Amino acid sequence: MLFPQHSDTNRLDVLVIGSVNVDLGLRIDRFPSAGQTIAATSTFEGPGGKGANQALAAARMDGRVGLLAAVGSDAASALEPLRDAGVDLRHLVEVPGVPSGRAVLLIAGDDNAIVVMPGANAHLTPGHIRSYLAVSEPPRMVVLQHEIPCETVEFAVRAFAGRSRVVLNPSPYREVPAGVLDLVDVLVVNAGELADLSGSPTPHSVDEARDLLARTPIAGDVVVTVGADGALLRTAGRLSHVPSPRVDVVDTVGAGDAFLGALVARLCDGDSLDRAAQWAAAAAAIAVSGTGAAGGDVNPFSVGSLLASMPDAITSP
Repeated sequence: MLFPQHSDTNRLDVLVIGSVNVDLGLRIDRFPSAGQTIAATSTFEGPGGKGANQALAAARMDGRVGLLAAVGSDAASALEPLRDAGVDLRHLVEVPGVPSGRAVLLIAGDDNAIVVMPGANAHLTPGHIRSYLAVSEPPRMVVLQHEIPCETVEFAVRAFAGRSRVVLNPSPYREVPAGVLDLVDVLVVNAGELADLSGSPTPHSVDEARDLLARTPIAGDVVVTVGADGALLRTAGRLSHVPSPRVDVVDTVGAGDAFLGALVARLCDGDSLDRAAQWAAAAAAIAVSGTGAAGGDVNPFSVGSLLASMPDAITSP
């Protein structure tokens, strides 16, 4: 699909349409059983929400990024890192009398479980997208996730298709209508989400994920993150594998969002999908070395340095 070229220097590279949360993280030695109370070993609070996390990562990778999201009047702490990173917040919607989204993160070793209360995120509507388009030029790329209402995601895909490069991260997973999926230019999923989308069992290895990706009928480019093993890509019918750098893992929360933010920033810089995914895998590796959904010192220098320490590592499985 071809996209119109514009010379407007005020045009955003990336518009993220998604969620903003205030996170509470609890570190635990193990997950509790039903009805059981256990003690946390430490706690932290910070910004979160898949939309905010992805916008922050893209901005930290020097993208010109805007965020369209709905928040309550209590979102100041969640928005501060976005402002510091230069994310354009002019199109935020404050919902009167409704709290911002909340997330409780339980972190046990390399694993985590998250409980989300949507709050204001549930109030982002197609009307807000119409309002954006009435005053703003479509950005080069639009990024969407599933922490906002399904009708808003579907409207946005249709509204920006052919005007921007549309990237969909259907997480948390819910069914995507075929007519909407056909309009998505880059689909970014983890292995479990790929299984949900195709109605297949969850793959338990890179080889199983590759085989599932090869037979899943999706029109656009597909990126499948496979945790510490990096990512699988399918573009123009060609499969490839981008491994992840090996790092000491502190917290896996937000790794996928760091991956996606770096991916779209590099695509806007003109990288191929393969090369952008290399940068994204390195960004995710740095993210898991920090704490919280926005953890890790993700920036072009740190990611580029880590990438330079690896051999050219794209392979065709």
